Amino acid sequence: MPKEELKSLARKLLSTLWFPMFFVVGFMVFYLIPFHAPAPHNVPVAVVGEQAAAGIEISFDSSVPDGYDISAVSSEQAARQAVLDRDVVAAYDPADGEMFYASANGRMAVQMLRQSFAPVAAQAGQQLSTTDLAATAPGDVMGTGLFYCLMALNIAPYVVVMMLLRAQLTARQKLGSMVGFGVVSTLICYFTALSLDVIYNDPLLLLVGFLLTQGIAWTAYGLVPIVKQFIPGVAIGLFVLLSLPSSGGAIPLHFVHPIFQFLHHIMPLGNAVDAMRGVLYFDGAGAVRGTLVLCAWVVLGVALVVFNHFHAERLAARATEQQASEQRDDERRERSGESAGRISGEEHEHESGVTVDPALEAPVPAHHRTLAGSVTDGSGAAVPGASVTVTDGRGVQIARMLTSPEGEYRVHELPAESVTVVASAAGLEPAVDRLRARQGRVERCDFLLDGESVSRSVRPVGASGAGVGS
Repeated sequence: MPKEELKSLARKLLSTLWFPMFFVVGFMVFYLIPFHAPAPHNVPVAVVGEQAAAGIEISFDSSVPDGYDISAVSSEQAARQAVLDRDVVAAYDPADGEMFYASANGRMAVQMLRQSFAPVAAQAGQQLSTTDLAATAPGDVMGTGLFYCLMALNIAPYVVVMMLLRAQLTARQKLGSMVGFGVVSTLICYFTALSLDVIYNDPLLLLVGFLLTQGIAWTAYGLVPIVKQFIPGVAIGLFVLLSLPSSGGAIPLHFVHPIFQFLHHIMPLGNAVDAMRGVLYFDGAGAVRGTLVLCAWVVLGVALVVFNHFHAERLAARATEQQASEQRDDERRERSGESAGRISGEEHEHESGVTVDPALEAPVPAHHRTLAGSVTDGSGAAVPGASVTVTDGRGVQIARMLTSPEGEYRVHELPAESVTVVASAAGLEPAVDRLRARQGRVERCDFLLDGESVSRSVRPVGASGAGVGS
């Protein structure tokens, strides 16, 4: 196989397989490495009595460095309340060797706490006894049922956004669909979990679940025009690879790496877990903060969508003004008999806006006129396989091609006269433009196609020819 074909094949494979490879590597880095051997990391534990707390802290510092963060409380009642207020994961009373915990925080935490405190009680001649102050719902035997319900509400909104990007809907209809899906999916998960006794009946859980869906959906949708074709990797990275390990749902928060403990307080899934556990098991402790963070994600997503909307409007207005100016310039040149081509040896402005001296440029072939551009949809994502047709002034087809996987196209050896360029794709309104390619230049003409009648061409300042609306 020739070298150029090998390079082309490598580029195609790279552009096609980067996402699944990112997925594989991401799961190894963010799941297997931190989860293969969970260990305590600064687990907050209260101990009754100053002297006992100091002794246990010294013991743990040598046996489990940085494993536990020991604090002293004055009484057994204060120890119990610290667990219920979620200030600590567990509390220990050395007077009778009793440990207080909340299995709602995760049953794995209970097992590891027993392993750590059983030797402490044995050293004092006692047998460790345990008291569960906040047990999970009867149907959530393993303590992970709530997490799996929230995982459905965490992943599905991103999938909805990916499906809606290709749907023949207006932007308003797409956003409305995201809201409607959030309502329906939240109700499905809520009543399914309720029927299995995984949760208790509390309508506040519906609010938390809905906010989770909207925070992810609106943020993912708002990121599409910014990251374009990389949105699958960005969204999966944010809402799966980073969000699930840091949620504290599958593995208790204080038994994962401190990096994930930090992310827990930022990512939407972790805050949804905190909010729902607070509502269900801790009399609201921690629920307000988690709900406010989810609201912040919704606000972020809405802000991104609004910003992209006004940015697209400014670009469209600028392109329309530019095309009108170019049309007036063309008419003026035609009336004055000015040649469409440039005189050889004259300085001209490159596409980047830099004035180029022909003496510093490599010579270009005579009569070499090239047209290049890209085709994107209303969200800013590339449209691969879009049809681009070029015809001359008599309507005779000069060239027809399909855009690359990156949504790009290129046509060489155009005639000196003005040509008409039409871009179209299934499910999107076509767009048309008319321009004249200049000798020795690469004319740029991008197309923005949408599902409604707002498709248009976008050309940089200084491009030749008059634009025509869709």
